[in-house]
Amino acid sequence: MSTQYVLKPKADLDLDAYGSYLAREANIDVALRFYDEARRTFALLAAQPNMGWKARVRHAKLAGLRLFRVSGFRHMLILYRVRSDGVDILRVVHGSRNLQAFLRRERLE
Repeated sequence: MSTQYVLKPKADLDLDAYGSYLAREANIDVALRFYDEARRTFALLAAQPNMGWKARVRHAKLAGLRLFRVSGFRHMLILYRVRSDGVDILRVVHGSRNLQAFLRRERLE
């Protein structure tokens, strides 16, 4: 069975926003490395979806939500859900955020 990841629209926007930030604040090479490492980490999660840890959430809509760090960017967290054939990448956020408040606000589909 082939495993894959699906990058949801909000996660795609997250990648672009953080990549743009890195290009401005660091340099283009760091931004490109971030994109590459994020995609490698997504593929790794698709192949081994239970690597991440379960999010501690009370809302039933967020059941099954998992988190994992972007390789080489330890502060960037991937929020994802396991599917039968891989994972859905829902968001990519900085770990300094108040994740409980963020999850209460967001509609992760």
